Amino acid sequence: MLHWITGTRDGFLVLLVIAFVLALGVYVLPVLMAWSLGSPYRMSITVLDVLLGWTVLGWLAALIWAVMTGNSGSFDEDGDCSHPE
Repeated sequence: MLHWITGTRDGFLVLLVIAFVLALGVYVLPVLMAWSLGSPYRMSITVLDVLLGWTVLGWLAALIWAVMTGNSGSFDEDGDCSHPE
């Protein structure tokens, strides 16, 4: 199997398609997170990721923005759950 991937043109093409799909999945991760978490800025995050996601800083900013604004920004540690002390 390894010889087929490294030694043939078809194997290289399959490997290239797999790598492209994985890279595309990582590239759109901030957009997927913003939409799935219900961020109110999901369109802005999408635009930021599409335009500047190819840079590491743009992608990282979009990812942090998506996580921080997801679920209406309710990521506090003192949530509504009661802890017996």
